[in-house]
Amino acid sequence: MMQNRFHAQRSLMSHRQQGLTLVETMVAITLGLILTIGIVQFFVGSKRSYQMQESSNALQENGRYAMRAVTDGLRLADHWGGVDGADVNTSLPSVSGFGGCDNAWILNAAEALKGYEGASTSPLPNGCIDDADYVPDSDVFAVRYADGDYVDTATVKSGTNPSEIWVRSAVGRRAALFKGADIANLPADLYDAADEDATGLYNYRYRITAYFLRPCTTKSGTVCSNTDDNGSPLPALTRLTLNGTRLEEQTLVSGVEQMQLEYGMDTNQDTNVEYYATATEVEAANQWNRVSSVRISLVVRGEERSKLPDTNTYTLPSGYTFTPTGDAQYYPRKVFTTVVQIRNRSRA
Repeated sequence: MMQNRFHAQRSLMSHRQQGLTLVETMVAITLGLILTIGIVQFFVGSKRSYQMQESSNALQENGRYAMRAVTDGLRLADHWGGVDGADVNTSLPSVSGFGGCDNAWILNAAEALKGYEGASTSPLPNGCIDDADYVPDSDVFAVRYADGDYVDTATVKSGTNPSEIWVRSAVGRRAALFKGADIANLPADLYDAADEDATGLYNYRYRITAYFLRPCTTKSGTVCSNTDDNGSPLPALTRLTLNGTRLEEQTLVSGVEQMQLEYGMDTNQDTNVEYYATATEVEAANQWNRVSSVRISLVVRGEERSKLPDTNTYTLPSGYTFTPTGDAQYYPRKVFTTVVQIRNRSRA
């Protein structure tokens, strides 16, 4: 009797564990889907957070690199190997320029630092930068100097580029610009064939660089267009620099949307800045040789789109305000500001 009851119970349990009902199956599937969706959303969110963090890191790095590029140039401005820019003879060499950035402009050693106020079109001499390659309202500046590395005369004469422009300096007296192949044509007080590296005579490479903002990073044609950068033009810090006897355009850092500068004026030459002025004000007073520092602000944009628009208004030096518009609103950005001393003009 007990044995029959036991077998009956086992038979009943076996019958009950044969499978799941349709309702139980649907509930299990639903719970599984909810769990899967949650996991997918977690990974999607994690990936998005990672991308935004990477974009933020890239933005910071681009900002630091862009600021370093412009400050390094400014710190070297007006170095002529122990003489003043006004004492540099620029009549010997000839170079090729772009439009108004001609021979006289490129070799103007007396104007070691020159700023150009932002405008609706390129503020550089006519034709130097095409208007399509210029970000409206952004400031532009140019620096000229002798590179800090001394080069012996034998190297200058045997250089791979005989048309490269050099500075030959007689410390405390004067200097001259010349092509490497033409060093023997320098005046006797600057070159003695019997003693080419006489004490007090030094050779330096001549440098000129103009920094400006271009509306695109990579040009598919001769000038920037709306089809560049895969149809989403990304502004970039760019420079014109002398290579041999020709100016060349070089892209430095992408994502730089705006650049504004103010110039610290040392009007009484006591090494202290009395006030800051715009390029227009300095030009009107013809006092570029009194600029002892520069205050720079760069607006740098990230490369990863954000969901919310940036509706901020950024106030930069000289009171200029920058407000993102259109598609550019949907990118993170940051303002980088610093003050650079023109150290070759700092005298006790």
